[in-house]
Parts: sequence; C-alpha cells; structure tokens
Amino acid sequence: MQKKWLHAVSWDSVLTVNKALCQAQKLEPTTNDKSLEDARRLWETAIPRDLSLKEVLDVCRECHELSPFTFNNGNTFAAIGRTLIEGWTRSLPPVETQIVQTTVSHYIAGLIGRHELLQVLKHFEKTWRPIPARQDPFRQETPMPQPGVPPVLSAARPQA
Repeated sequence: MQKKWLHAVSWDSVLTVNKALCQAQKLEPTTNDKSLEDARRLWETAIPRDLSLKEVLDVCRECHELSPFTFNNGNTFAAIGRTLIEGWTRSLPPVETQIVQTTVSHYIAGLIGRHELLQVLKHFEKTWRPIPARQDPFRQETPMPQPGVPPVLSAARPQA
C-alpha cells in the first residue's frame, strides 16, 4: 500500500518526540548539527511522497543511522515508526501487535535486517486492515519509556 505516511509528521514533530524522550530521562536534548540537517532534509523530502510501508520504515532507519540526536536517537525514530503503524496494529490481537511493533522498532534501530522485517510483515499482511490514525499523531503526549523496560521497546506494549 502506497500512501503519504509522513504527511502529518513534520520535522518539528520528530524534534518534539526526541525532546519528550530526553525530558523523561532528565537529559538535555542535544543534536549533532551536520547530521541533524541531513536527517531533516531526508525527512522533509519524504513527507510529500507516496511510499510503501517498507520505504517509510527505511526513511526512519536512514534518519536513525545519520544520528541527528545525541540521546534517544534510535528511540525517537522507533517511536515514530510504531505510531505510523498504529492504525494497523490496533486491529491485531495484543501478542501480534507487540510482535509487529517490536519488529518495526528493531528494524529502525538497526537491530534486525531487511529480511527479518519483510518476513514478519509478510506473515501479517493478510491482517492489514488499516484503521485511520489520528490526524497528527504527535500533537498528543508522546508515550514515555516504562521503568525497567528497554527504551526501544517501552512504548511497544499493547494496550488492553
């Protein structure tokens, strides 16, 4: 399915997510100026484009690899990736939701490769029934990491 995945996720929203994650850990949000500009350009170029799910996850991963943020770099882009698939994962049983969210987060953070991502997405593609997501998913409060849970996975807990 091709769509404008990032139409409601401006670069300012990305900065807001990073800031919220840093504040939750009492860290000062710090950026790497050159890579911040490169990531911003990549992100803003992708916003108006129709992309597949795999392509938008690649954008998140590429931005993560540029390391625009000193703290919570992977968590920032993983949180955005999870939010992008929120409409789909709400239609899945809780265990399957966690599998998909964790796989997406791990792919974006570079912990698993393309092959593993595609295997999981292919397994669940028959359940793909997108539920419209909120208009601007980042205007509301960003989920904060849970104590004792690795930050990349903290917001991936299914909701009952």
